[in-house]
Amino acid sequence: MEQIKPLMAAILPLLCAVFACNSNEIGESRDVNQDKIYLDYDIAYVEGDENVTLTFQYRFAGSAGTTLVLNDPSQVTLDGEKLKADSSDGSGAFYEINKNFTRFSGKHNISFTDMNGKRFENNFEFFPVSLAERPAAATLTKDLVIHFNAGAHGPNDHIAISSLATDSSFYYQQSGSPTSITIPAAELMRQKGPEIQFETIIYREFPLTQTTSEGGLLKLTYRLKPVKIVLQR
Repeated sequence: MEQIKPLMAAILPLLCAVFACNSNEIGESRDVNQDKIYLDYDIAYVEGDENVTLTFQYRFAGSAGTTLVLNDPSQVTLDGEKLKADSSDGSGAFYEINKNFTRFSGKHNISFTDMNGKRFENNFEFFPVSLAERPAAATLTKDLVIHFNAGAHGPNDHIAISSLATDSSFYYQQSGSPTSITIPAAELMRQKGPEIQFETIIYREFPLTQTTSEGGLLKLTYRLKPVKIVLQR
């Protein structure tokens, strides 16, 4: 585990690295080498929202390349449902769909077909993430361990936890199994208020089993509701 800067200071450079360098230019898939199309799949959920948002992009020549509109007969489907191209948010061409959270748990299939009719099938399983147990209170002199129900996990997962509404902020992250994270007693003792409030984000990355030679990646992000815990002094 590593203590680093507070949440925004830590996340902003990451966001810049991920998004600022990505091209938002739009091209057409019929104009590029089909084997040089990068498959970029993103799944995001915020606890309490009605829907899970799935966004798929196809880029020419790498993860930061020009975004592509898929020309017929090229297409992408989610569980057999064909998706339509969009470009309304300024991030280039993308394919997006919302699915009801309560009905989305389980196994799903993303199928991409290129201009040559070659199909790339990738399956994934969506596991809701939640607190396994919410402590009623925390003792200042003891580490606070937060446990999560997170389903299966992999080596490319990591979990981040950050304080909210405090003058003694903290941010922690750890890689690997996102089933628990510890807030050290030293951090609790720095808090001046009667309670501690924090939020948790769990990130997951899954390599795709079927891709072009350019590769691809499936990313899942779960943002949990902020939690308040009373501090016992």
